Amino acid sequence: MKAKSPGTVTVTRIAGRATVTWEHGPANVFDTALLEEFIQALHREEVTGAHVVVLRGEGKCWSGGLSVEDHLQPRVSAMFDAFRTTLRTVWNLPPPTIAQVHGRCLGGGMELLMACDLAVASAGATFGQPEIRLGVFAPFGAATYSHLLGSRQAAELLFLGTPFDARQAAAAGIVNRVVPEDELDASVALTAQTVCSYRREALRLLKRVLRATKTDPWSRMAVAEKAYLDDLMAREDAEEGLRAFLEKRTPIWRDG
Repeated sequence: MKAKSPGTVTVTRIAGRATVTWEHGPANVFDTALLEEFIQALHREEVTGAHVVVLRGEGKCWSGGLSVEDHLQPRVSAMFDAFRTTLRTVWNLPPPTIAQVHGRCLGGGMELLMACDLAVASAGATFGQPEIRLGVFAPFGAATYSHLLGSRQAAELLFLGTPFDARQAAAAGIVNRVVPEDELDASVALTAQTVCSYRREALRLLKRVLRATKTDPWSRMAVAEKAYLDDLMAREDAEEGLRAFLEKRTPIWRDG
């Protein structure tokens, strides 16, 4: 059974496995419109009623992150609302989720990965949270990575913004498994098949219990978003790094 959402999000259902695929340019950047399509796809019965859900980017990569243009005023609040809803929907999906990662997995793309239950990456995948280089930070990462990865690992990812490879991602606990590029589809399919062989209601209850034992991320994310929107974006250099990126120049920080 196959159905296509409006635009660039596709939902495919084969037996108990649902696959949600997005495509948006060469870097699969999420703008607000694509996030809204993605949310709608995640609420479809083909997805919510599945045994397992695979999330994947079409083309050359998983996702290069969120649209830099949508980080600018007056669009940033709407983008934050859509992205928070996206992450919360993935986090709370009844079936377990598998991130199928290849190519670039950066910024908001990596935060989306971290909202999934399992992750399989190709050996050539690259990861990172480069927001700090643009003079901003990743709210979901700031709110959750210390709990998901440990405080030292979270600090290194968020303060340095340095890209890293799939082997390092596996060592840090960001992905479960790294496989050769030409084996990624088969590896994810085998993982999904294994999950689908188990009782659906047991899987759903297990996911609920695992989520319940984690510290609630959404109250912490509200704090991070407030700091970003009300404090960081109110400062003189609020958009300097973002505009410098779009203009392909080095940012000039007046506040140091």
